[in-house]
Amino acid sequence: MLRIFDKCITITPKRGRIAGPLAKVRPAYCLSLMLLAFQLTSIESSKADMNLKLYAYNKMDWSEFQCYNWLIHKESRWNPNARNGSHYGLGQMRSTWYRDLSPKRQIDEHIKYIRHRYKDACDALNHLETRGWH
Repeated sequence: MLRIFDKCITITPKRGRIAGPLAKVRPAYCLSLMLLAFQLTSIESSKADMNLKLYAYNKMDWSEFQCYNWLIHKESRWNPNARNGSHYGLGQMRSTWYRDLSPKRQIDEHIKYIRHRYKDACDALNHLETRGWH
């Protein structure tokens, strides 16, 4: 990928007093390459989000997953590296141990917490909406 970006700028050695610019930039070509790189990055991140959602969906039924999806979206926007004060990860749990887990383990532990404290993700979402925390 970096070799492609090398074609954006062509460096020419100076030859004499009336030489042209030292570097020649091809802006249209560079802009299209930058847009392509941005699209590939956003596609990769959306694939990662979809893989996490699919992993979570396999742990519960559809109606509970809809609640869980909205709960995690409100908490961290499906970002496993999210941080809000002393709360970390997908489920915004208050533990540095939770912060250091892989995203799939964060989902496992968050579901385990929800099932222990509440009956299911819909009850946890209801609690979040009424009290502002879960």
